[in-house]
Amino acid sequence: MKEKKLTISSKNITQKQWSNLILELNIIKKEWNKYAKLEIQAPGIKKILAWGTTNFDSKVNSEYED
Repeated sequence: MKEKKLTISSKNITQKQWSNLILELNIIKKEWNKYAKLEIQAPGIKKILAWGTTNFDSKVNSEYED
């Protein structure tokens, strides 16, 4: 099957909006995993996904369990 490519670009997006967009696209990628293998490429994506998918609740709760 032929590779399909989509390009999304914006000049007037804030850093917070950009991070949220990347995180939303990552959720879509995970949900579509059973239908198609999607690949996301963006500058700083590893750092955005690392910070955006961290479960802070588990860290906060474990600090106060003593």
